[in-house]
Amino acid sequence: MKLFRILLPVLLVFGWILTSCDKLDPPYAAVKTTYDTTNKPFVLLEEYTGHKCNNCPLATQKAHKLADYYLGKVIIMEVHATSLADPDPKYTLDLRTPEGAQWCTDFSIGYVPRALINRSQVGGSYPVNSDQWAAAIEIQMAKPVKTGISARSTYNSDTKEITANVTVRFKRKLTSSAGINLYILEDSIAGLQSNKDTAAGTTPEINPYYFNETFRASMNGTYGEQLTASVDTTKTYSYTKKFTVTNTDWDSSQLWLVTTITDPATPGGEIIGVNKVKISLFSR
Repeated sequence: MKLFRILLPVLLVFGWILTSCDKLDPPYAAVKTTYDTTNKPFVLLEEYTGHKCNNCPLATQKAHKLADYYLGKVIIMEVHATSLADPDPKYTLDLRTPEGAQWCTDFSIGYVPRALINRSQVGGSYPVNSDQWAAAIEIQMAKPVKTGISARSTYNSDTKEITANVTVRFKRKLTSSAGINLYILEDSIAGLQSNKDTAAGTTPEINPYYFNETFRASMNGTYGEQLTASVDTTKTYSYTKKFTVTNTDWDSSQLWLVTTITDPATPGGEIIGVNKVKISLFSR
């Protein structure tokens, strides 16, 4: 059984590399339920995408298949960036963000679709092509669980303010400090999406296309803030942050909070813990 658990992800990865299609053939529905999530960390798949990228719908479909296979242990965040995310008279939706543009530069995202997996290097590079996502996730899944994160978040419709309350416990000692990042995501944003593969939808465009897990803003800066200067595995760390929503296009009923804990001592500030919760509506 242990050998089977090791070989199964490898075989899945090999199959994806050999084929040009991102679909998983039957009996995929049966295979995915065999993954053992016991003592496995959560992993952030940070996909860089754009509405004028005709390869992106199939890549996003693959990201969701991976999230299903790993039974929710993979959390997806869609970052719209590069010129393929630029709006024009036809593709009018603007999902770009200053943070996404900065990350695109800092992590050398030259084209889309590509992804960062826990912002960890794979073969000396941060961006990972979609045919390598499964292998990169498996590397992260093999690592020990380093954090336990609990979060809750509310949106006050009167003040237009999001409040996040996070508690973190460390299961492993770090060499120095730890960072915290709070990201706001939105689901079900309707728009036009370029597409070249009927496996992902109509061609040459999908209209309407529903953009999910869309990165909207960071609550505490492009690279977050320091949670603690030193890590004590016997302590529980608390962090609270407020953020005022000024973009009137956001649908407050479709917002999520993603919390990541980072190790600043690693190249790129590797993510060592991630959590996702719904931002609940609240009004006085």
